[in-house]
Amino acid sequence: MIVDNSIILATDTRVTSGFFVAHRRGKKVHQLSKWIAITIAGRVADAQALIDLLKANINYYEITRNEQINVLTVARFAQNYMFRSRYFPYIAQLIIGGIDNQGPHLYNIDPLGSVTEEKVIATGSGSPVALGVLEPVYSDNLSFDDAVKLAFKAVAASIRRDAGSGDSIDVAYIKPETGYRELTLDEKIPLYKEYLRYAPV
Repeated sequence: MIVDNSIILATDTRVTSGFFVAHRRGKKVHQLSKWIAITIAGRVADAQALIDLLKANINYYEITRNEQINVLTVARFAQNYMFRSRYFPYIAQLIIGGIDNQGPHLYNIDPLGSVTEEKVIATGSGSPVALGVLEPVYSDNLSFDDAVKLAFKAVAASIRRDAGSGDSIDVAYIKPETGYRELTLDEKIPLYKEYLRYAPV
């Protein structure tokens, strides 16, 4: 979500294969650059391949042009890869968020390459539950700390009601003054106690 000129991204860590829990500490939020990050939902291999492609494109762009890449440009890179592969699609849905010289931006990209800019969005099997928590509360006037709590609460609700979501919660944010950062376990413990009432795995 976008709040207070910042980007907040929160994910669970459960990786499933059908009805089997394949991994409990899967990484679903990734740093692409100091100012841009991505969350993934769908097939892990497809999402990881897209992340590698995007990182390579970002590095090449910034080295050759000697300037920070725009968030929309990164979203367009992802869109092009996914649209070109639409007949054998990447089974992944991406959220790309970041800050550039035009401010904070958040883009939702579906498996066929459609791009929409949002202020608050959720993806994955738990997204209907998460959006039910996010949309009634989210507003442009939300404080940063309250927004972090809201993002955590939304993922926690998904964990409680969606079999494909579970285990731990990762929270990352991008601020204009600091760039990308993830909350530490110590910072998340009070949130676990309030919204999940169990210790993370």
